[in-house]
Amino acid sequence: MTRLVNRQLRLAHRPTWTATLDDFVLDEVAVPEPGAGQVLVRVDWLAFDPAMRGWMNDGPSYAPPVPLGEVMRGHAVGEVVVSKTDELPVGAVVTGNFGWQTHVVAQPGSHSAALLEHIHAAAVGTPVARPVPEGVPVTAALGVLGTTGLTAYFGMLQLASPRPGDVVLVSGAAGATGSVAGQLARFAGARTIGIAGGAEKVRWLSEVGGFDDVIDYKAEDVRARTHELAPDGVDVFYDNVGGRILEAGIANIAQRGTVVMCGGISSGYSDEAVAYGPTNLSTITVRSADMKGFIVTDFVDRFDEATRRLVDWIRQGRLVWAEDVHEGGVEDAVDTMNRLFDGKNLGKQLLRLQHK
Repeated sequence: MTRLVNRQLRLAHRPTWTATLDDFVLDEVAVPEPGAGQVLVRVDWLAFDPAMRGWMNDGPSYAPPVPLGEVMRGHAVGEVVVSKTDELPVGAVVTGNFGWQTHVVAQPGSHSAALLEHIHAAAVGTPVARPVPEGVPVTAALGVLGTTGLTAYFGMLQLASPRPGDVVLVSGAAGATGSVAGQLARFAGARTIGIAGGAEKVRWLSEVGGFDDVIDYKAEDVRARTHELAPDGVDVFYDNVGGRILEAGIANIAQRGTVVMCGGISSGYSDEAVAYGPTNLSTITVRSADMKGFIVTDFVDRFDEATRRLVDWIRQGRLVWAEDVHEGGVEDAVDTMNRLFDGKNLGKQLLRLQHK
């Protein structure tokens, strides 16, 4: 076969505060030929989650840190260009933990295995590739049908469990997880209030995402505005932000309400950051409320069930999502990821690789 060049971003040292391209080495290596039962994938789309910044740190977490010198871990979609297995023929569009590189040798695997590898495994060895479900856009596998969509599904429908008539508050509502979580709350019959920053995000959530009310944290007092919209308190607060936004949500939690802690992007996920701790945790006690944290792999045995339901809602035209798409080379991955921490993305942050 023609010797292709694989362009990779390898983690060179642990970032301090914001990750930069200087924390990586851009490497160019020959693309190996796949072995028996394997495929060669040309990576076309890279996806970004806030947790990825945490994977660059050297410390205990639910996922091991990316080893120095290894390709940065990341979920991606690509096309099979060489196949040595009938399970994934040439031309198949697949998704998996392919990392920040332009080509990867992979092997067929289950949905659960591919997602578990993305979250937990170090970016070494032969990754698992699975076909993107038919009848949905290929990028859906990176967001609404990927870890962010599954996180929204289990966090909202399993842990929060909103009931008809409940008031549900979602922070980071214009992000890939929050935007889906809010819609699922509405499917359950709840009234949804989103928190987002800027007129464009507020408009999308109101006009496309179907949120009943939206608070612009850049222009409004979140605590006061939430009280105006829900004077009796919110039954569910689904938090993706942490810090002062978490504090504002706790201040407005209803008696016997539920706070689901999904993420804390306000911290920047840096080892050096000192995250703001809410000063009103006693409110949880006074109001007999629940406060729950989770990661999506707590529900790994139900991934297939959740994916089927999400696919059904997509095909019915009920579930919508936004994508923030940038185009460039693999060297643009760091700047694209950092858009998440600057609050610039609307929906799932993606990089479409332009192959040279």
